Amino acid sequence: MLQKITHFIDRLSDMGAYLSFFLLIVIIALIVTNIILMSFFNSSIMITDEYSAYMFAAFVMFSLSFTLKENGHIKITVISSKLPKKLQKYLRLLTILIAMAMSLFFFYHSVFMVYQAYLYQMRADTVAQTLIYIPQLSMPIGFFMLFVQLFGELLKEFQ
Repeated sequence: MLQKITHFIDRLSDMGAYLSFFLLIVIIALIVTNIILMSFFNSSIMITDEYSAYMFAAFVMFSLSFTLKENGHIKITVISSKLPKKLQKYLRLLTILIAMAMSLFFFYHSVFMVYQAYLYQMRADTVAQTLIYIPQLSMPIGFFMLFVQLFGELLKEFQ
């Protein structure tokens, strides 16, 4: 049962990675198209900088859980690697629990931020006048996915 849950959580993180990959391709296409338009037609896509920044932020947020799943986050193990195995396991559980608490904290505050941007219909001070809550949605989604992946890592410790 635990294995099915962790497998589902890992697939969710994989979907976040695929979405991040798609966003990266769109960013590249948008920038290359803008360069071609500027070089040959003396024209520009006015939203290139703004939307590339939004997509890059979403790229990072959707990649967090996949990076955790693939053990890609930076870890400093100078002290913990010298500890006995049993103590290392307890320390790993403690760090996962702390990271879960932090991701829930960030999730809560990012939801509040998005809600305020939606409530006040905040817009970007740019040509596109983008409703800010739309690109901000990637933050609570990313933090929630990170929390779920951390929960999956916690379950893996008990398998």
